[in-house]
Amino acid sequence: MERKIIEANLKLLVGQDMAKELVSKSLRVGACSTFLLVGPPHVGKGLLARIMAASWHDSLDLSKPNLDTIIFDEVLSLNSGENEDNKWKKTVDDTVHLINLSPNSDYRVLIVDDIDRLSISAANALLKTLEEPPLHAKIIITAQNINAVLPTVRSRAQVIRLNGLSDEEVMAHLKKHKAKQAEEITLLANGCLGVADDLTKNEDRLEQGVAQIEAFKTLLGKDVIKSMAVANLKEREIAQDLVATWTNLTRRLMLAKLSNQPVSWLGEVKNWPAEQGLTTFLTRLQEAGEALNGGANVRVTIEALVLGANKSL
Repeated sequence: MERKIIEANLKLLVGQDMAKELVSKSLRVGACSTFLLVGPPHVGKGLLARIMAASWHDSLDLSKPNLDTIIFDEVLSLNSGENEDNKWKKTVDDTVHLINLSPNSDYRVLIVDDIDRLSISAANALLKTLEEPPLHAKIIITAQNINAVLPTVRSRAQVIRLNGLSDEEVMAHLKKHKAKQAEEITLLANGCLGVADDLTKNEDRLEQGVAQIEAFKTLLGKDVIKSMAVANLKEREIAQDLVATWTNLTRRLMLAKLSNQPVSWLGEVKNWPAEQGLTTFLTRLQEAGEALNGGANVRVTIEALVLGANKSL
């Protein structure tokens, strides 16, 4: 594997300098066969996995995986016609079969995204291959929560952590690509470049996010009537997204308050809640998120959250 190919491919990943340095060294040394990429959603784990696979195949083209690259989700989609139990069992069986076939090149590469979403039985079925892969195999696993990965897998993998980017890194990326509403996108992305890129392409989702920022400002302005209008939601996914956005903004406001830093996105809003009020609202947001995930009535949950905000903020 040529170093220049690795370095060229790694330039496609924005930021993540420590992760890139570790990947570059590991790929050149070649001693490790299993890698565990850990980090929050949309932070670049999937892109890094494709970069590593392409580099093992001495390719600069990430648009189409090499024939020796096996993507677990693609195998899963081929078995979508099966019932739930059979679908996972057959996918694992097919994946194990494919990774054990002789490669056309130097390696066969397996990418398993978000292994922490797999059922215990599916993860256990993959365990033997993950613990003792064939000599010609390279395995890349991604996970949001490292504690959800089986300890026996963690102990045999090279762990590479990816963190959320700084606002400055996200903003620089957006300006490089001449994105509109870069400040709002940076705020909504919260360090996740995948979210930022999606917002630049999806005008409806960006408009929804901007509306959620404005709704948060309304909460701070203690306009009860306008605030209650926000609660007129029916779709659970939109409500969950609203709670996630408000959680992000509340945490940002808490950090700004603690560091005595200005907050440009607040605009004309001058009413900064007390630290205790922000802490209380953050707890209410967590409770609302859990309620929505548990199937609670969407409108009632958001109405209760808004009324609670008017008391605590």
